[in-house]
Amino acid sequence: MRKVILDCDNTFGLPDHDVDDGLTLFYILGAPTLDLLGVTLTYGNSSLAEVTKMTNELQTRLALPFQAYSTNQAKFLVEQVNQAPNQVTILATGALTNLYEAQKIDPLFFQKVEAIVLMGGTVEPLVVNQRAVKELNFSCDPVASEAVLLSQAKLTIMNGHMTAAAFFSKNELVELLQAAEPVLPRASFDWLATTLAEWIEWNQKVFRFSGFCNWDMTTAVYLERPDFFSEEAYYLSAVQDQLFKGQLQLTARSEYYVKMPKKLLALSEFNQLAIERMVTGLTKR
Repeated sequence: MRKVILDCDNTFGLPDHDVDDGLTLFYILGAPTLDLLGVTLTYGNSSLAEVTKMTNELQTRLALPFQAYSTNQAKFLVEQVNQAPNQVTILATGALTNLYEAQKIDPLFFQKVEAIVLMGGTVEPLVVNQRAVKELNFSCDPVASEAVLLSQAKLTIMNGHMTAAAFFSKNELVELLQAAEPVLPRASFDWLATTLAEWIEWNQKVFRFSGFCNWDMTTAVYLERPDFFSEEAYYLSAVQDQLFKGQLQLTARSEYYVKMPKKLLALSEFNQLAIERMVTGLTKR
């Protein structure tokens, strides 16, 4: 099994805030090839205090078996990577502050990580259904983002353009809830269903579509099914001076090589796998 740490800014259950970190957590718990070592909390979708509150509530309401760290996150990352050098993959779906702080503790941290899959960044202005969208991960801590991007770790970037195509529709929500209802306690199911229904309602008002972009889920699915994505790779410029707005600077050639899939090739299969894994993860006790 692949050892995984999820570094995230979970706001699942917080009104008018994204749910995809929580869904990604469900996926990882349900994936037979992934071993979740822990969840380190960061900010982005909201403050660290609110992320911590919502992660504790999610764990309590759904009784899920994971350990979350809202303090000493960098220390935990360093300890886990040193216990299993070149065997730990980090999925980072919020501000990259924890990874930057881990490097400060152990300057060889990035050399010891097996791989890092990031959700964030743009290469041009991001537009979703004709609405401009602000980048919310790399831009939260540009200094940390630059340190991670230029670390020469084995990086894959799931940028905002590609992940916007990971559309989870209202019909797929129905499928998820139909599969989850028989296996969850009533109170847990009701909270899950209400949270997801309210998020779709918010997206209908803001983006005028019936569903939502499942941005962060791409990081977890990529570990199991990289064939669902195209295989582009790029070189990053040594100067990343646009990260305050989340924009990556690319160049023709450099020592900073990253994978950055341009397209999600199999949306239907992506969503069906996501539903299957999430339902399994939700039943973990």
